[in-house]
Amino acid sequence: MLAPPVPEMSMETEHGGHEEESAMLPCVAFASEHGYKFFSLAHMRMLNSADVRPMPPVLGRRLVPSPYDGMVLATDVCYRHPCHLVDPFTGSRAPLSDLPIPFSEKEPVGCLSDEPRLRCARVTDDGLAWDWSRRGVMVARGDTAFFCEHGGERWMPVHQSKLGSPMTVNYRGGLFFVLELRTLKTTIIDAGTLQARTKIPAPPGFGDVDYAYLAPSTDDTILLVHRAGDSDGVVFTKAYRARHRDSQRPPRWRPVLDIGDRAVFVDGAHGFTVTADPTGAKANRAYVILAHQLTHPCGRLAVAYDVGFTDLTRPERMGRLNLNTGEVEPMWGRPHWIIPRNESGRR
Repeated sequence: MLAPPVPEMSMETEHGGHEEESAMLPCVAFASEHGYKFFSLAHMRMLNSADVRPMPPVLGRRLVPSPYDGMVLATDVCYRHPCHLVDPFTGSRAPLSDLPIPFSEKEPVGCLSDEPRLRCARVTDDGLAWDWSRRGVMVARGDTAFFCEHGGERWMPVHQSKLGSPMTVNYRGGLFFVLELRTLKTTIIDAGTLQARTKIPAPPGFGDVDYAYLAPSTDDTILLVHRAGDSDGVVFTKAYRARHRDSQRPPRWRPVLDIGDRAVFVDGAHGFTVTADPTGAKANRAYVILAHQLTHPCGRLAVAYDVGFTDLTRPERMGRLNLNTGEVEPMWGRPHWIIPRNESGRR
């Protein structure tokens, strides 16, 4: 059974009320044979040793950043290395208890053949997803989301998905947003009490979906969906918005072509919005990290990362920033967005 809610500080106490949207551009973070690297969109260059602390490469290690505050979850599936949080911009580290075992690996999970599901979910390896608040860390593995307080040793189950669905986890404004990728149901959990504040059902008639991205903000949430059978080579084919704060009615997804003076950034683990700026992100655009596969004459495989962008009104038209990030071997894992702590203005 899921653990009972634990009384704790309210959202207002923990975060001091409403948070303003940041206009700061993120970095593209990725592992390589030369260590963990960062390409700053704000400065349009690779960061060097004067900007970040060295993080040497370790085979089998998975590094998944939270987009805000420069924190990276370091873990692996073989339990050969202890789990910890690390800030690559300051070098600070905090240990974590070994990741918990999801319910789906302990008991059978019901599966209904007539319900739509993802054919190919863009999530982290083995469904691992996470984010963190001042109180602690939420991790989703398989069909179960767990929470552990900073410095604690016990993972408490706080949410179980339907049909064994993998999930994504995002934190914003005192709330955890948990998206079930097979059903497109979103549960919003209070970061202080660990109780579900509200739930957003799937968009009506969503059918089969290849993948989906959730990008929460303090007042509303953006959902980008790529429906099965739609155009390949695009980030999404449908965009939705749901208002979750100060709404008189339960939140519902509604199709949207305009999100105002904001831009959306998504990767396989997280999504977030930033305020548009003439010298930064452009309004009503979605940004995604692209991986170009390269094959050298000697047979060596490599990837080169770039950033693609598309307008919400014309998702089939993809532009590129043409970044010079160099080449890395694909064995080191996936790239992600990250905003340095002193620039995110979030917590």
